[in-house]
Amino acid sequence: MNPFRATSKPTERLSALAERLILAMATAQIELPEASPEALWTLAISVAGWWLKNRSVEVEEALKPYAALPLLFSVFDGVKSLPTFAATASYATDYMQLAQGGQRFTEVVNELGLAKLKAALGNPIFGRLQAQILAGFPAPSDLAEALRPPSKAAPSASVGTAVRAATGVRVHSAVAIQEPAKTPEPVSKVSKETLAYLKERYRDDDTVKRILKG
Repeated sequence: MNPFRATSKPTERLSALAERLILAMATAQIELPEASPEALWTLAISVAGWWLKNRSVEVEEALKPYAALPLLFSVFDGVKSLPTFAATASYATDYMQLAQGGQRFTEVVNELGLAKLKAALGNPIFGRLQAQILAGFPAPSDLAEALRPPSKAAPSASVGTAVRAATGVRVHSAVAIQEPAKTPEPVSKVSKETLAYLKERYRDDDTVKRILKG
């Protein structure tokens, strides 16, 4: 994977953001035994599409062939913690920031409930969407390797190492055992449109500041 690559085409933007999302998801220690790498990739493409569709006409056009996405997007619209997760991955420029995205994904799962998430991934509609997404957005060749849990005998992974999880996945933390000292982080620079969206959705300046700080 090359999640921080420069992109030009809408499909490339979607795939690059999906890679950042899936690596962020992989940093959360959450049991998802029903989730194959392909299911997580489909979920990541879907979240990437939901986040980008109102920010790019080209992306919106690229998503039109996938009839099940509007239904999924309507579900995403009701998840209050999802914009934070998507924004963290979208604006990430390194693996440390993607690790922060893992914390945001945990918040999404806590809000949805693990049972509801598992049921959604096992839904036949999601299964049909998965087949379409994989045809239009082929999964990275190193997807399973990037998600496979590191060997217990191996040295602990440092921050910035892609976390791995196989089929019957346990998404696993990429943060080193010896975490660096925490330092205050500046508020993220975001576009006026993103700031307006967050203020309109949450109507609470403290919440918006927390989201922008990651």
